[in-house]
Amino acid sequence: VGSIIVGVTAGVTMPFVGAIVDHTDHRKAMGAVSAVVIVIAVGFQLMLSPDTWLAVFILEIIGGYFLIMHQVCTMAYLPDLTHDHTEMGDYTARLMMNQYFVQATFTSIVIAVSFGTNMSNLNTARLAAGISTVIGFVFFGYSWMFLFRKRPKLRELPPGNNLFTSGFKQLLITTKLVFREYKALKWFMIALLFSPEAGAGVVLAIAVTFLTLFVQMDVKEIAIVSLTMLFCNIPGAYISKRMCVKINPLNSFRCAEIMFAGVNGLIAGTVSGSTQKDKNLVYFYGALVGVAFGWMFPSQRTLAVALIPKGQETEIMGLISFFGQVVGWLPVFVFTAMNENDISMRWGLASVSFFLMVSCFFTLFCGKFEDAVALVAHTSDDYLNAYSRKSGLDNGGSFVDNFVDDVPQSEEDKKQRATEGTEVTA
Repeated sequence: VGSIIVGVTAGVTMPFVGAIVDHTDHRKAMGAVSAVVIVIAVGFQLMLSPDTWLAVFILEIIGGYFLIMHQVCTMAYLPDLTHDHTEMGDYTARLMMNQYFVQATFTSIVIAVSFGTNMSNLNTARLAAGISTVIGFVFFGYSWMFLFRKRPKLRELPPGNNLFTSGFKQLLITTKLVFREYKALKWFMIALLFSPEAGAGVVLAIAVTFLTLFVQMDVKEIAIVSLTMLFCNIPGAYISKRMCVKINPLNSFRCAEIMFAGVNGLIAGTVSGSTQKDKNLVYFYGALVGVAFGWMFPSQRTLAVALIPKGQETEIMGLISFFGQVVGWLPVFVFTAMNENDISMRWGLASVSFFLMVSCFFTLFCGKFEDAVALVAHTSDDYLNAYSRKSGLDNGGSFVDNFVDDVPQSEEDKKQRATEGTEVTA
């Protein structure tokens, strides 16, 4: 229920939030505030007890909403790393590999401590919340204080309009523009309606229910499956990095979805009970699902950055979040409805493959990736020129100077940046 509330609320409001941010120079402030709220929401979950479950549930919803807002703000910085989609594939893969490694390590520590000390479920939840709070405080704090930079506003408020009315108007204008002018981006966002963009939460809810009730795995066995999936996300991200170069991000995203759907179908078709053989199959398939999941999301992010016109990053990332989140509850709803009507959970699990294949089908209408990139290529130069003017740089200034002028650099580094004309931000 909490995931549905967060997904629908965030999906509906994130495009508007993005439009407002693009009218101000508060992108960094918005990201920092969302990070603070997340850390506080998780920290207060240390008070979890049978008497405080409702308050903790509300905090989980608040934290989940601001987590999506934080993702939109940070994703809007991605295009500043580079406007070359090959380099972007490398960046997103490396970032996701780091994320998967930290997630897997965190989960391993919680599971090891919990099992090693025979900790109760309640104390295990508190332990996880405590570690998450410390990690969030350190890494969020360092990132938003020292790494992210302020950005100039991307457009001025029209005379006589306020921030909120301009946000709605600009959102409407941008949506019409995307659906009229940018075919590939339009069909990509439609495809996200059926892709598990809402995150592992949607798939995880179905998977845990299937493993618990149908395969009858205990907590330790499910923990092994989870760790297997998390660590296998890392080679999946590496595959994404290689495939984005060899077959482009659009085809890489399609292949990852097909693999995910295929493995999920194999689970539904071959795991027929709760024997040890079925559990061994689950361990094997868990590794393959981890690879597919790790492959899909870096490819998806690289593709999104390649397709969006530059200069409206936060707003369009909000639109992408809308299409990815607004019906993210649908696979869980279908699974639950089938289960309540005494349809085998194997068919309910197979429905996830249906959604993935529908998503892949809609990407076929995107056209050629090269044509889609060429269509937004002019926005890159326009954005750089506009950014230079708004940042007080002359036409000969480096795009990155505004961000790294306070970072010590050698003369060789400065000469190399000037020679290569790099467009990478700190």
